[in-house]
Amino acid sequence: MKPFCLTIAGSDPTSGAGIQADIRTFDRIGVHPFSAITAITYQTATDFYGFKSLSEELGEQLDAILNSYPIKYVKIGMIPDNKSLDIIKNAILTHNLIAVLDPVNTSSVGERLSSEGLEIEIERDIFPLVTVLTPNLNEASYYANKELKNITSDDFRSLKDAAEIIIRKMYVDQEISKIQKAIVIKSGGKDQNSIFDLVCLSKLTNSKEILDFKIFKKRKISLQGNVHGTGCVFSSAITAYLSLGNPLITSIEKTEAFFNRNFLKFIELPQMGKILDLTLETEQIEVINQIKEIYNYVSNNTKFRKLIPEVRMNISGSLPNATSKEEVAGIEGRITIIGGYPHASGDVKFNVSDHTARLILSAKEFDNSINFVTNLRYKDKYVKRIQEETNLKTFEFLRQSQPDAIKHEERSTMRWLIEESINKMGEIPDLIWDKGSIGKEPMIRLFSKTSKDMIEKLIKIVNVINNE
Repeated sequence: MKPFCLTIAGSDPTSGAGIQADIRTFDRIGVHPFSAITAITYQTATDFYGFKSLSEELGEQLDAILNSYPIKYVKIGMIPDNKSLDIIKNAILTHNLIAVLDPVNTSSVGERLSSEGLEIEIERDIFPLVTVLTPNLNEASYYANKELKNITSDDFRSLKDAAEIIIRKMYVDQEISKIQKAIVIKSGGKDQNSIFDLVCLSKLTNSKEILDFKIFKKRKISLQGNVHGTGCVFSSAITAYLSLGNPLITSIEKTEAFFNRNFLKFIELPQMGKILDLTLETEQIEVINQIKEIYNYVSNNTKFRKLIPEVRMNISGSLPNATSKEEVAGIEGRITIIGGYPHASGDVKFNVSDHTARLILSAKEFDNSINFVTNLRYKDKYVKRIQEETNLKTFEFLRQSQPDAIKHEERSTMRWLIEESINKMGEIPDLIWDKGSIGKEPMIRLFSKTSKDMIEKLIKIVNVINNE
């Protein structure tokens, strides 16, 4: 099932912040967004005119969603008043939610987003219930009751002290004292060429406090005007990566990488306003379109049903110089058979494939021109006909010849089979196949440089296996 995330936040008409930014971030990372609106704001990227609380409707929104869907992860943003606070607290406790709180109390242009003094109630009622807290420097200064300014990478003891003070406030309820938590102080300091976030991870076990600090640096850039909604994107990205099954520190690391990739991309608005551009780049759209070309051929050919493996099929494609799964697109949920035709379970998106993504990345370490791969059903007669009746180059991967040290590491296995084919053939062949082993289905893997190349190879394969 596709991971779900819930955002509880205010509505921003620019879609650069608030609930719209959270939804854009969830979707970009590959999770399905649910949302409950706490307030309607009247603002642009450079001016704030006010807001209207929806606390009267918030409880009904949350009841409808949480009583119907298996939601576990929630990002919390704008909390406009005490009634909203009570409703959110009750939802976390009733549904045992894992929460990420962006403790925002003012807009990016400095206007209040909540009732005066609500910060005290948020600290008391919500901090102990959340797993991750993402304050900016001003918010951290307020909650630590500590003046924080002019922090440099050479001296951030005061920032660490503030993080320790705040993270202890997240452990008031001793019933949850063994849960690992984190605070991320965003843009906590700067030096000549960079700004940095301070992460403090804490775990309390048998009254023993363990704290681990990490610094994430990013290049400092000179900007004129207001950048709107960065905190919303950051906290919702952590929530999304947690919902994908990542450990807490890995979710933060992936968020930092996601944020860095997008931080230099802005949508420029009038009056020097800016919002993060989370739309796909031209190269990414091209990869998605090529995967769709391959899928269109596959899905319109009933003969192709013979080639769908039991574990189902995927088609993955990468950016030209991809080095991570975030740069590989695939079909979410894979391809199965419905009504005799191959049918995709979901859309084509980046960072949704696993096995085929690792294949591409492993192949690209040796031949960067390889950009596409698909997995096909293995049968001995299929391979024989391909070898005898086509000009496709093939290689058999013998699982039993793998070194014991890598047999249970799938990424290592992918790299090893690629390396073996190069050692034996001097290149990555069109097709690598194996006869499987205990717990591993026999499989054919087909590689190509372009969608056109892949379709031409698939046509040859389909023709020969149906020549009975």
